[in-house]
Amino acid sequence: MKPNHDDLSEDKVQQDETVPGTEILFDSEGPSSHLYGHLQHIERNGQRILLIPQPSQSDPNDPLSWSPLKKGIVFANACVYSFLGGVSGPIIAAGVLQLTEQFDASFQKVNIAVAANVICTGVGCFYWMPFFAKFGRRPTYLITTVVMIACLIWQGFATRQSYISFLVARIVMGLGQSPIYSIAPTTIADIYFVHHQGSKIAFYGLSVLLAAQIGPMLSSFIIQSIGPAWSFWILAMCLGANLITLIFTMPETMYFGDRATIAPVETKSSSEHLENVGHVQTVEKVSYMSELSVWPGGNPSVDIRAMFYKSFLYCFNPIVIWASLVYGMSFISLTTLAATAAQIFGLSPYNFTSIDQGLVFLSPFVGSLTATFFCSYVVDKIVNYSARRNGGVREPEMRLFSLLVAAGITSAGSVVVALCLHNRVHYMGPIIGFGIITVSNQIGANMGMSYPIDCYPKSSAEVMVSVTFLRSVVTWIWNWFINDWLEACGPLVVFLSMGAIQVAIQLSCLGFLKWGKTLRIALFKRHILGA
Repeated sequence: MKPNHDDLSEDKVQQDETVPGTEILFDSEGPSSHLYGHLQHIERNGQRILLIPQPSQSDPNDPLSWSPLKKGIVFANACVYSFLGGVSGPIIAAGVLQLTEQFDASFQKVNIAVAANVICTGVGCFYWMPFFAKFGRRPTYLITTVVMIACLIWQGFATRQSYISFLVARIVMGLGQSPIYSIAPTTIADIYFVHHQGSKIAFYGLSVLLAAQIGPMLSSFIIQSIGPAWSFWILAMCLGANLITLIFTMPETMYFGDRATIAPVETKSSSEHLENVGHVQTVEKVSYMSELSVWPGGNPSVDIRAMFYKSFLYCFNPIVIWASLVYGMSFISLTTLAATAAQIFGLSPYNFTSIDQGLVFLSPFVGSLTATFFCSYVVDKIVNYSARRNGGVREPEMRLFSLLVAAGITSAGSVVVALCLHNRVHYMGPIIGFGIITVSNQIGANMGMSYPIDCYPKSSAEVMVSVTFLRSVVTWIWNWFINDWLEACGPLVVFLSMGAIQVAIQLSCLGFLKWGKTLRIALFKRHILGA
């Protein structure tokens, strides 16, 4: 017999509303509910979906009230910014062989420059996050884009000069590009309601992880034709074009006004257009020229030191630590291919050219697209279904089942890659294996980002800083030894070991599926570790 959820008690609702991450997504008691009647909502397919956060009805400048087109342009800008910033790391994957010859260095030494960039990306988040929380998202996008352009030009010249100059340029680049992993999720939370955020995080995750796939693939043609330096300079030109779009189409998304609890708004069925009901607009809409201000003003209520401290606390939060491990191991699988592509495919028996090495990343690209569809459409459908069965209450843990799917995919992909490389079979074998692994990586990365944000939606910026830092530490440590390990033990040991570690971490989601909410409640009641 189908359970009846219409008797959801007021006590349960009030209890759920106090648990961080637990959201009342569907009004299961209908239009007359005294529990939800004061909340704004939309109606879709006969369901009342509550708008979380509640937008202001008196302020047209609230980013939650922007038109779908304006939100889409802002979101696209954030994704392009993150993609281009992310490309700067693995862009040298197809040129590692040339750089070892230019600098007279080993594969491992060249990849130390990659590792330095990664760890500085994590460290930089700690000062950029308080900056964009205090002074706004727009100046952060603009300033860091200029910094990245300057560093890319520097790296291009450094590839023709010395290893030390190249290493320092990579370090400065890491410090400058670090917001790509924290500001975009915050922007998504600024402009989209909770029921939209899952799919948007999936597409943002795609833009970041595609950087590790499309970047090397495209740069390989440049590197083989006109040299590694031009791969950096052309990327600088692309960021210059992105800077122009940011200047003219990226308004400030941080909202300073109050979002009061107000009466619900009638909507047309299956539409997300909100009609104003019985209210008077009290705030004047800002002009387009005003939105172009580089420095729109800061938020006086933000304490930078307190935000820094809170980000530091989240680094010890078990939910954030676990999510960082999931995200980190997913990211490691991608960076391992970038770090070892020349070592695996550039030497015997494959002897790939730079272009051939770049085209290896076409398989992971297809895998990422497949996983993004799964994360943005299939997972959201299942989460919404689970929320309806749970009396309209959505829990962050409802997404985690996808990691069980990822664990099976990781097992299959790791075995294919390890056995194919060990037995030196046709190159299509390991390439297909890398594509399979990437499906799992994309799912893992998406869950690693979305789960802690779902758990602590009001602290999304601080949470992403901590996740990015911990992920960077894991990736940094890995890059220090992966090339030497591969040379010493061979691909069979390396890729089976990496797959086993990743599967173990993914299967640990079973503990969070069972006790995740209990852990959130325990941390919240004790007010510890940022909860």
